[in-house]
Amino acid sequence: MLDSSQFHFRVSGAPGAAYVVEASADFVEWTPVFTNTVSSTGYFDFVETQAGNFPQRFYRTVPSLGPSQHPLDGFRQDRILVKPRSGAVLGTLAALHRSLGTQILQAYPNVASSLSDLITSYRQNGAVEYAEPDYQVQTLQAPNDFRYNDDSLWGLHNTGIYGGKPGADIHAQDAWDIRNDAANIIVAVIDTGMRYTHEDLAPNVWVNPGEIPGNGIDDDGDGYVDDVHGINAMNNTGDPMDDHGHGTHVSGTIGGVANNNVGVVGVAWKVQIMACKFLDSTGNGFISDAVKCIDYARSKGARVINASWGTTTFTSQALRDAIDSARQAGIIWVAACGNSSEDNAVDPIYPASYDLDNIISVAATTRTDDLAFFSNYGATTVDLGAPGAAIFSCWNGSDSDYRYYDGTSMAAPHVTGTCALLMAHFPNDNYQQIINRILSSVDPLPSLAGKCRSGGRLNLLKALGGSTPPPPQKPTITVVATDANAAEQGADTGTFTVSRAGGTSTALTVHYTLGGTAQNGADYQQSG
Repeated sequence: MLDSSQFHFRVSGAPGAAYVVEASADFVEWTPVFTNTVSSTGYFDFVETQAGNFPQRFYRTVPSLGPSQHPLDGFRQDRILVKPRSGAVLGTLAALHRSLGTQILQAYPNVASSLSDLITSYRQNGAVEYAEPDYQVQTLQAPNDFRYNDDSLWGLHNTGIYGGKPGADIHAQDAWDIRNDAANIIVAVIDTGMRYTHEDLAPNVWVNPGEIPGNGIDDDGDGYVDDVHGINAMNNTGDPMDDHGHGTHVSGTIGGVANNNVGVVGVAWKVQIMACKFLDSTGNGFISDAVKCIDYARSKGARVINASWGTTTFTSQALRDAIDSARQAGIIWVAACGNSSEDNAVDPIYPASYDLDNIISVAATTRTDDLAFFSNYGATTVDLGAPGAAIFSCWNGSDSDYRYYDGTSMAAPHVTGTCALLMAHFPNDNYQQIINRILSSVDPLPSLAGKCRSGGRLNLLKALGGSTPPPPQKPTITVVATDANAAEQGADTGTFTVSRAGGTSTALTVHYTLGGTAQNGADYQQSG
């Protein structure tokens, strides 16, 4: 204390760290009064000269949200996410918005304050629980029925061709004898949208029962006009048409139509796929639009959400809260675990790494049951593996467009489709029971031991309660050469017999060459 009107403070911290000294008269409203950076000595001093002007005053320090800590790239410059505290007075918040020159749910490009200062001002107000930038996320991909029978859909049924391993799949072919229909289950694909007119998707696209198609009216009063198959959260319309391809590919793996003599088949032959677009034509989008999609999916009755996107550069409390609200509604969140070949326990990727029990984090496996070279992993942060390398599915170029794609983005929808079938087959199970069925029924793999919680790859058949048949026996070829009339007098004709044993489901081509010499007494006996 210097005198009755001045106080001396010393703020300690790591050299280079910036702090804001804040003052309050009631522990509710906090006002910044001083900002400084800790020097190499480990502290900085602050003298309060206004203390005598107040009957009582309290002080605290908080880390400064400065440009050095949060460079303003990777999130929107015209939007932030703010959550009021429980019980906060709306009038107080309205006054705060007015004082900062902001408007709720609208862009504000001409705000005088910097984005960092604006967020700091919201955080300092006692009525606000948190305020954060509107972060950017991106699809998780690695660049790169006629198709079912040629092993293109190896993740569903792997016969071992193209260098694959027989049975290194989710055992869908046998599982479909138990359950292939999830027609009453709504699955939300929150992604780049979906080509909902695609020949292998159109019959399985969700239809909003509260909307009359094409009348230009918001019939169900949800804020979107003609949201017949979902929404585009980026432009607040009811048209989630895919302008990238990623979301269409994901949708085909979840629920490509079966027995229509074209293209592919999904894990679930019948299912209702809701398209929620928040990623643009480059595969990038913002958290605020993702939250909008989550809220829409929850309000329309989705039971499973596929999230084949994420980032390691931030963790968003707003996104976590939105996923938690889905959890409270009994919704399973299936997330791709990332494609940077890293341990998610060391470098978490979100949303897959949030600590919520409705999240299934999925790694990618190959047609030989190895962990894909690009896939992330985590002994306690990733749940299981699923096929994710060279996955063939629908694409957005036309209504008959298909493409191979790699990524944990492609692994996640195998699990999403499985969730839908299990929810239809076990209608009284809650989300935790469904997840437990999936994780407790995996095929243990050496390649996944210590790499994920379950240590195994998805097995749809076992999850449905069936038993996995042994993998098909690899074919073996035997060649026998006989020549009953062999003689030393010269060449004659002989017989080669080629025999095949084991699996006979695919054609084989046998290549052989002849060569060598015959030895007296071993290969032939001299006459006379």
